[in-house]
Amino acid sequence: MNARRFAALWPMPAAFAAGGALAWGWRTRAPHALAPGLAQPLVVVTAWGSYGAVAFAILAGTIVTAALALVLVVRRSAQTAGEDDAAAVALVAALCVGAAIAWPFAFSSDPYAYAAYGAMVRDGIDPYAPLGAHVHGPFYDAARRQWGGAYPVCVYGPLFVALAAAVVTALGAHGVATTLLGFRLLAALAFLGSIGFLNLALAGLSSPRRFVALCAYGLNPVILWAVAEGHNDALLLLAATGAAALARVRPALGAFVLGLGPLLKAPALAFALGAALDTWLRRRPERARIVVALGAGLGLAALLTIPPMRPALASLGAHGRYAPEISVQGLLGPAAAFALAGLAATIGVVRLWRCEAAGAAWLGIGLLLALPNGYPWYALWLVPWCLVAGDTAASRALWAATISAVLRYLPDATGTLGPEAARLASAVAALPLAFAAADFRPTFLPKKAPARS
Repeated sequence: MNARRFAALWPMPAAFAAGGALAWGWRTRAPHALAPGLAQPLVVVTAWGSYGAVAFAILAGTIVTAALALVLVVRRSAQTAGEDDAAAVALVAALCVGAAIAWPFAFSSDPYAYAAYGAMVRDGIDPYAPLGAHVHGPFYDAARRQWGGAYPVCVYGPLFVALAAAVVTALGAHGVATTLLGFRLLAALAFLGSIGFLNLALAGLSSPRRFVALCAYGLNPVILWAVAEGHNDALLLLAATGAAALARVRPALGAFVLGLGPLLKAPALAFALGAALDTWLRRRPERARIVVALGAGLGLAALLTIPPMRPALASLGAHGRYAPEISVQGLLGPAAAFALAGLAATIGVVRLWRCEAAGAAWLGIGLLLALPNGYPWYALWLVPWCLVAGDTAASRALWAATISAVLRYLPDATGTLGPEAARLASAVAALPLAFAAADFRPTFLPKKAPARS
């Protein structure tokens, strides 16, 4: 490991540790009315009013500080990067995640749902159907409390459901708190493994470019926080980066593995679509075999996923509601946001057809614009589009938008965010995307003909 590189990156775990210290200090000043929430196995900041606003401010300040520190280090150190920098990046990421796990509260209840789904499988109950109100247990009751009486039905793939059941079976006897910690540690290990796979997938790049890519992915502070919260997107990233590493030596097999991603989570479809477009439009070697293998993986995943998930899809259709918040949809409305998403996707397709890597970032921007809620953990499957696009205005804008996505925690943390404040937060969260405009004008212009000698 490069000790000098590790020393240069130390401000990032220091920022998370300092933020944790502030958070613990703020917890000691919690009003008595929050005592029931603070007594939960994993404390989640939910509708805490002004007290929750300060808790969010501590997190936002930590994220911004860590992001600025990362940008400064990358700008100063990229040109001196070496082959052994991946170990330093992974170690710093591990320290950041560890410091984040030590915080006294989180901002997402998702691990409670994961544990409940695992308990349902363990108890012989279908996790894709609503749980009856008469069924009780420590995992079910803890999850119900987080969602005000009834937690959502499972919409994850059967592979993740099986992993959730394994975690609950292994740790359930030790209590809810230990099991939730198990899910968080599983996400952390998966993410650290994905850094290793990404390093293998980027083996053909120069050392400076690989260092920048590893930092943009492995040390993105919003990603690090989301991993510490235990989001299962980290498992999806482990599969995707593993497939990318495998594709370097066996392209068709790597494509097949990537196609299996929906067995974990539906956003894998976006990766598969992006890979197919990139392979076909940029006319990569063996593109027909790669696309066929990708389709075969997707087909197998659909065969194993759709039948058991039908009750969940029916429940969503009957009881789900479309509620955009802290997003371009929340700011401009769905119609305008989808129009912009279509424009960004079109630019992406055109650029990939012209063999320009920036097209991948535009596809990522289109995906972000189409989301009704830009939750911070979505950064885990948005940042890879930046890596494919390289150092372009669009990729930098998309990466910055993953940092501003932390604002999505604000309305849930306070429970009192009014419409005007929500629109302002949406505008601030979307602001980084405006800087992608530097890539817009040349998109539909013909390339310059090479000068004749």
